[in-house]
Amino acid sequence: MKPLLYLLLLSTLFVACNSKPEKVRVFIESKHLQTEFAISNAQELFGTDALLRVNNKEESDVIVSVDELHESLNIKEEGFILQKTNDGKWDVKSKDPVGAMYGIFEIAEQLSFGKKLVELKDKAVNPSLKNRFVKFNLPWSSYRTGEALSLHEETCRDTVYWKSFLDMMAKNRLNVLSLWNMHPFMDMVKLEKYPEASSLSDEELSERKKFWKTLFSMAKERGVQTYIVNWNIFVSKEFATAHKLPGYNKTGSFWGEGYNSELIEDYTRECVKQVINEYPNLTGIGLTLGERMGGMTNVERRDWADRTIIEGMRMANRKAKLLYRAPLSAGLSSHGTADKITEVITRETLDTLQTPIETIISFKYNWSHGHSSDKLFIVHGGKLTDTYWNPVPDNYSILWTVRNEDFFVHRWAEPDFVRSFIKNNLSQSYMSGCIIGSECYIPAKDYFSNEAGQQHFNYAFERQWLWYSIWGRLLYDSQADDQLFAQQLNKKFDVDYGADLLGTWKNASAYYHLFSSFYKGTWDATLYSEAFTSIMRGPNIEKNKIDIVTMQALGNRPVLDTTRYVNIADYVQQKATIPEDMITPVELVNILQQNADKILADLKVYRNKEHSTELEIELCDIEVLAYLQKFFAERINATVLLAEHLLIGEELSEETIKEHLDISIAHWSMIIELKERFNKQHTPYVFKEDLDYHAYLKTLQEERNSFKNIKEFWIHDVR
Repeated sequence: MKPLLYLLLLSTLFVACNSKPEKVRVFIESKHLQTEFAISNAQELFGTDALLRVNNKEESDVIVSVDELHESLNIKEEGFILQKTNDGKWDVKSKDPVGAMYGIFEIAEQLSFGKKLVELKDKAVNPSLKNRFVKFNLPWSSYRTGEALSLHEETCRDTVYWKSFLDMMAKNRLNVLSLWNMHPFMDMVKLEKYPEASSLSDEELSERKKFWKTLFSMAKERGVQTYIVNWNIFVSKEFATAHKLPGYNKTGSFWGEGYNSELIEDYTRECVKQVINEYPNLTGIGLTLGERMGGMTNVERRDWADRTIIEGMRMANRKAKLLYRAPLSAGLSSHGTADKITEVITRETLDTLQTPIETIISFKYNWSHGHSSDKLFIVHGGKLTDTYWNPVPDNYSILWTVRNEDFFVHRWAEPDFVRSFIKNNLSQSYMSGCIIGSECYIPAKDYFSNEAGQQHFNYAFERQWLWYSIWGRLLYDSQADDQLFAQQLNKKFDVDYGADLLGTWKNASAYYHLFSSFYKGTWDATLYSEAFTSIMRGPNIEKNKIDIVTMQALGNRPVLDTTRYVNIADYVQQKATIPEDMITPVELVNILQQNADKILADLKVYRNKEHSTELEIELCDIEVLAYLQKFFAERINATVLLAEHLLIGEELSEETIKEHLDISIAHWSMIIELKERFNKQHTPYVFKEDLDYHAYLKTLQEERNSFKNIKEFWIHDVR
C-alpha cells in the first residue's frame, strides 16, 4: 500500500472512531422502580443511546444516589442535584427515586441536544410546585356525551396508549394523572356487599382489573401518582334497577335532585373502601360537591361527602390522598354560583379533616378558560374571596384547575404566559400546583388529522406535545428558560432556528389570550376560541345555538380581563373617560394585525428553508392562528363602526363596514383552506357534533348582507 493512501486510511479510521456517540457510563447505587425506568428508557424517551448502565462504581462517569437522609442537601422531594466531583465524575443526588429519575432525564436530554458530558453544568432543581396534575376525562360513564367523547373508548382501554401517555407525562415532570368520570367504581370492582350493582361477568371483571392494575403500576414506575375523581350523587344502572330507584343512575343527566338514602350512602362507602383496598397503587380519590346534588344545602352536601366518600376512605385498610373540589354552587341548584358562606362552611371541614394522607382543594381558574388571562377574575360560579387562605391553612393545600376548552385542533406554545401565571397565582406557600386539561376533549384517538396528517401522530396528545412540555417543565422548574423549548424544537424538527420558531409560536398563541380576555367565557360552551364560536342566547336566537360570534354578540359582550380591556360598547360611549393604560378595541386591532403580519413574515423565512412535512404541519397551524388574529381584528373594526351608529347616532358607515366584513370573510376562507390541508373538514365537538367551518362561512355571508337590520347589541347569557 502506498504511504499516502495508508495515511489517508488511518485518518479516516481516526475520524470515524472519534465521531461515534459518546457513551456515558451510569452507576445506580440502589435499585428503584423509577431509576430503573429512567436508565432503561432513555433512548426511547429522548432519542439517545449514550447512557450505558454499569455495575462497577469505579468505572462510571455518573453516580446516581438516593438518600432520604441527605440532610446537608438543600433539596425537596422530587428534586435533584447534578454536580461534578473532584475526580471528574458526575453525581446525581436526590432524596427520593423520582428526583433521581428526573436527574437521569436531565443528563439524557442534554446529551440528546448534542452536548457532551463535559459540557454539562452543575445544577440543583427543587420542584417549584409539588402537584402537577393532568386532568383526563374518561370516555365511559362520561360527564358529557357524544361522538367526540365515545370515539376514544377503544384507545383509552389500550395499555399501549397509556404507556405512551405516561412516558410523555414523566418526561415533562407531570406527576399526577387524575382520571374523571361520573361513576368509576363499577368498572373497577364488584362489591362484596352489593354484587348486584355490576353486570360484568367474572371474565370481564378480570380483564378490567388487569387493565386498571397495569395502568396504575405503569404510572408508579414513572413517578406518576393516580387519582380517580367523580361527580355526585350517582349509582350504577344495575344498582338502581335492583333497588327500584327509577330514573336514577350514572347514565342519567348529571344535573338533578340529590336523591339520597342510607342505602345509597352505604353503597358509596363500600365503593370507595373496596377500590382503595383492591388497588394499592392508586394514590387518591377526588370528590365533587356539585352535580346531582340539587335541592341540597351546602351543609347537606358537605355532610353527605363526609358520611360517604370520606368515611369510605376511613374504612379502607390503607390511607389515600384526597382531592376535595370546591363547591360548584352556593345555592340549592346545580348552576354555578359562589358566596362567602359556602366558602366558610367548606373551610371548616378542611381545617379539621384528618383521614387523608394529603388533602388538596381545587378551584377552576377563570372557570373553563384557563388560558384567557394570567390574572384570576372568576372561578366556577363567580368571584372568590380569600377565605380559603386567610389565615394560611396548615391542613391542606390549594390547586388551580387550568381548564382548556379553547384549543383542541390547533396548537399553543407560550411559556411567558405560564411564567406570569405562576408568579401571579402560585407564589404563595399554600399553593401546591395545577391541574391542566379539558372536559370536552379527550387527548386519545387522533380524530382530527386527515390522510395527509395521520402518519405523523399516533395519538391526539402528540399534537399538543409542546403544550404539555411547557406547562410540565415550568410547573416543575419555573426558572427553566426558553432555551429548553428552543432546543426541543431544534431536535424534533432537525432545524437550527428553534429560538426564532418559538418566538413565532408565542405570537400565534397570543390569539387565545387576546380573544378570551376580551370576549368573556365562563362554562365550557360559552367560548371555543379556535373556532371563534360561542353559545348564542339572545333575541331571535334559537335555544342554545352554537355559532360563530356575531357582531351583535361581540358588540356588548363583557370583557373577562377588566384590568386591561374595554369592550366595544363601553369604548364607543365612554371614549373620553377610558384610562390611558387600558387596551381599547382599536388598540387591540393594532396588536392583532402586528402579530399576524410578523407571523406571516416569519413563516416565509422558515418555508424558504428545507423542512419536513411534520414541521410544515406545525407551520400551517401557526398560519391558521395568524389569520384568526386578522379575522378577529376585522370583526372588531366592523363592529365598532356599527356600534357608533347604534349607540351614539353616528351615520351608518355601510360601505366601510362591508369592506371590513368582506376582508374578514376572505380571512375565514383562508383559515378553512389552511385547516383542511392536514385536518378533516368536520370537527366533532361535544356541543356541536358536525362543527364545520364552511357552515360558519354561510353565517358570515348572511350577516354581511343583513347587518343593517341589527337594531341593538345584546349580552347573551354568560353563566
